[in-house]
Amino acid sequence: MPKYYYILLLIGLCTPRCSHSQHLPGAAMDNYAGTQALYHNPAFVADSRYAVHANLVGTQFYTANNHVRYAAPYSFLNLITGTVPDEYKTDRGSILFPRSYLKENLNGNKKYLNAGGDIRLPSLMVGLYKGKIGVGVTTRLRYMLNASGITEPMARLISQTTKFEEDQGHIYENQSGNLHVNGFGEIAFTVGGVLLDSETDFIKVGITVKRLVGLYNAHAEISDSKFSVLPDPSWNNLRELIGVNELHANYALTKDEAISDFKPSPSWLLGNSSPGGGWGVDVGMVYEYRPDINKYSYTEKGERKHDASKNKYLYRISLALTDIGKIHYKNPYYILQQSTDTYNTQFRYNDFQKPGGSEGIFNAINTALNEGTPMAPNFKSVLPMAFQGSIDYQLRPNVYVNGLWVQNLVGQGAFGMKAESILAFTPRYEHKWFQLSVPITLMNRYRSPTFGLAGRVGPLWVGTDHLTGLVNIGDPRAFNIYMGLSAGLFRKPPKAQNQCWPPRESFFKRMFNRN
Repeated sequence: MPKYYYILLLIGLCTPRCSHSQHLPGAAMDNYAGTQALYHNPAFVADSRYAVHANLVGTQFYTANNHVRYAAPYSFLNLITGTVPDEYKTDRGSILFPRSYLKENLNGNKKYLNAGGDIRLPSLMVGLYKGKIGVGVTTRLRYMLNASGITEPMARLISQTTKFEEDQGHIYENQSGNLHVNGFGEIAFTVGGVLLDSETDFIKVGITVKRLVGLYNAHAEISDSKFSVLPDPSWNNLRELIGVNELHANYALTKDEAISDFKPSPSWLLGNSSPGGGWGVDVGMVYEYRPDINKYSYTEKGERKHDASKNKYLYRISLALTDIGKIHYKNPYYILQQSTDTYNTQFRYNDFQKPGGSEGIFNAINTALNEGTPMAPNFKSVLPMAFQGSIDYQLRPNVYVNGLWVQNLVGQGAFGMKAESILAFTPRYEHKWFQLSVPITLMNRYRSPTFGLAGRVGPLWVGTDHLTGLVNIGDPRAFNIYMGLSAGLFRKPPKAQNQCWPPRESFFKRMFNRN
């Protein structure tokens, strides 16, 4: 691939490629999701169906955009599993992926891209005081690429590299866009408890506090710039060069050593040795309406108790704010940051051959831009703050339907990360040993309707919320996939039950009648 890819990635001429979101409606809404549910709402740590739950490992990947559609003759599933047919490989076995496999949406609008995922590392949650209080410790690595406000010619430049010959020589004016790439580690502590248990009405709340370790950042902010694509005479006009007529930009990256030097030590966790560090917070509340609570009640030594092994709600409402906070990058040893106001220069293919890692690429860019102006290695990247709300309704024992709404709360011009906004409707059948769900989702900023398939069997959970994108139906602009291993100890049912209790009125209904 031409080294223009690296140039454009780092100065913001970004590629919108063909996910859904990081919210996993096919897996996280299950009452046996365990630690996976804590990323949706920390209040789920209390009154869980587990006495103890542990996540061993998990991962997910997602991507969504509004510029190109995936139009290869083989599916994305073939691509990631290495099962592409031989007819689409070279004689040496390399997979063929010409630019024609990405169909552009040329409507003159600005383009965006959200992509990323996480690796969910060993995590644990425990119920205390008969489930009235829950605590959890979760760990994961997260990576995100967010591009926003990208003018269409800039998006074309990277999706087609410099191969849109029909417009060579044309000067593209008023070009702008923002790119943010972040990779960071997270260790989080969650605590939640029952706030109200008036039999029919049940409320629990929770909070998660996260310590964040910034491992990698690359960003670029471009405004009011001009460029053109021209034949390169040094290659007998067989290659192209990018003519930078005018460029106004701030750009930065962290050195490769920021990842290779990582150590799980207190100095790194506290942000003294890492490129960056910070704090994040999730807060949430869950309300359950339990009109048939007597079905799950019994007496033991004269005390009324509820069956801890059963879900008791007719419907459940969950409200949460997630990823409140930021990462502060300020370690001068790892951070390279520059600003430039450059006129009449060029990016040539030869200048970016074997640049020698991130620092080499950064230096090559600076040379092409006549060095620019160094900036202090000090900036803050906001977390992808979002509102997450869901309603879960029990149609019959083990059969549920869930509605999920996730709304990104970070402005498109903000410096940092952004969440995916989605609406999802997910019917599911759940049991403590297995689960099957079919998420029907409006993803990609509510632009792409699709459906998925997810399931859990014993400790294994796997799924996709964009099945059509995964198997290449309809030239998709988005797809995702997730899987993992987790297990737990279930809370025990009572040895004997006595259901001779009179029906209970709702706490809120009693208060209303009293007034």
